[in-house]
Amino acid sequence: MTPAGVSATRPVREDHLGASTYIEKGWYLIAQGDYAGAEIALRIALRLAPSDQRAQSLEGWAIMRQGRYDEALVILEAVLHHDPRNAMARANLGYVYLKKGMEQEALETLDSAMSQTHDPKAALYGNFYLGLLHSSRPAGGRAREYFEKSIALGPNFIEAYHELGRAHWNAGNTSEADRVWKAGNSANRFGLWGRRCAEAMRIACTGEEPLGFS
Repeated sequence: MTPAGVSATRPVREDHLGASTYIEKGWYLIAQGDYAGAEIALRIALRLAPSDQRAQSLEGWAIMRQGRYDEALVILEAVLHHDPRNAMARANLGYVYLKKGMEQEALETLDSAMSQTHDPKAALYGNFYLGLLHSSRPAGGRAREYFEKSIALGPNFIEAYHELGRAHWNAGNTSEADRVWKAGNSANRFGLWGRRCAEAMRIACTGEEPLGFS
């Protein structure tokens, strides 16, 4: 018989060790651009360890990159409610705000992610997403500055080379755009964004604007 005042409900035992394999797989698939595959892996991780904040944050990232911004918004805000220092969730939330047209909220959130010092990857993405935000403004705003900062923080972050090249191309500096895309392609010739840098060079030669980050 359960003593008075003691809950009869047993705590759910979470398998964080088992979940870690799927969390790492989810992160790898995000890096490879396979966001649907990442979501599947992270859902398994969360079945094993429902309270794992890293798995929740990465799940929000994977869902965000599939264009399901309302779903991602709920997940990322919940992560930050439990862990306000989760800078990567904050950076991705800023991107969600950007895609939903909430520019002021995006600026404030991304500036916070960019300025913190305990998570270099979040600072990298904070700068990158701010570059994307400024790319949508007339004359590109400060886009090139932010893309260059993200490359300085992560020299192998090829998405930033792709977008920096586009920023130069849109500003009419085609030779500099070509130089940046060549550097991005050379840094990771067979990766997704290295191939996109090569594709950007090919499209730019036709006089058309290369497609942006998506």
